[in-house]
Amino acid sequence: MRTKLDDLYEQLTALSQRDPGRAAALLALLSRVEGVLGHSGVVEWLRGGKLEYAWQTIHSVERAMVALRTGDELIGLLPAYRSAAARILPPDDKVFTDLDPVAGGMSEALLRARVQGLLTRYHSASDQFHESARRLRNRILGLSVFALVAEVLMVVVQWRSTDVRLLEAPGDAGGVPAWRLLFFVLVAGALGAFLSALPSMITARSGGLPYKLPFQQGLLKLAVGPLVALVGIMLVVGGLVETSVSSTAALLGLAIVFGAGQQAVTAFADRRAAELLGPAAKS
Repeated sequence: MRTKLDDLYEQLTALSQRDPGRAAALLALLSRVEGVLGHSGVVEWLRGGKLEYAWQTIHSVERAMVALRTGDELIGLLPAYRSAAARILPPDDKVFTDLDPVAGGMSEALLRARVQGLLTRYHSASDQFHESARRLRNRILGLSVFALVAEVLMVVVQWRSTDVRLLEAPGDAGGVPAWRLLFFVLVAGALGAFLSALPSMITARSGGLPYKLPFQQGLLKLAVGPLVALVGIMLVVGGLVETSVSSTAALLGLAIVFGAGQQAVTAFADRRAAELLGPAAKS
């Protein structure tokens, strides 16, 4: 966003000679954005209200700058406008098909209006896109925090409880406290989740989003993996699966395998993120 602000400041400085009053008003709008880019609390970070205001103000300034440009400048900037809009809008959108100044013998006034229409359509879709991404980020973060809290609570409860064991210790771990065995199982599940998520995390693209969705997806996998591992081992130890665990190494290895199975649980977040990032990653 700061890079975009610097670019608009530079452009407005160059265009200020054509209409000093309008350029000064637009510069004043941009100065308001500077005031909301400071540090925010957790609630504001989740809601994104200041971020929305900043981008909407930047977009309005960018649309207003169309009135300061000549027809030749607008024609020269059309490829850049089209390329930016194509990251969000579908290729058959009417704003693209209507914007052909050469073939249609378009007047400068009509060209200016249609460029503003293209920017309005693009900016509206961009705002909706970022809002959807932020909501997904918040949901993923909430699920991750819930999973981590649940795991910590299970370890604490197992530590404080002497008559209930969530896991039956193998023969070579009879003297190991139940909470310590549970802790190592959860760690092994997180390791399995990390190994299974590593390829997708390395190749993931953020699509230029400031919300770091790939990072949030990886955090969700690491948080959910231990729970999946614990549930899977409880099914095995409980006799619901026809197999047995005779050693601590086998128990932790099974936890790693079940932890890697978190992909089936977190696939919904991966699909939704791919849907959001698909249009943004085309360029």
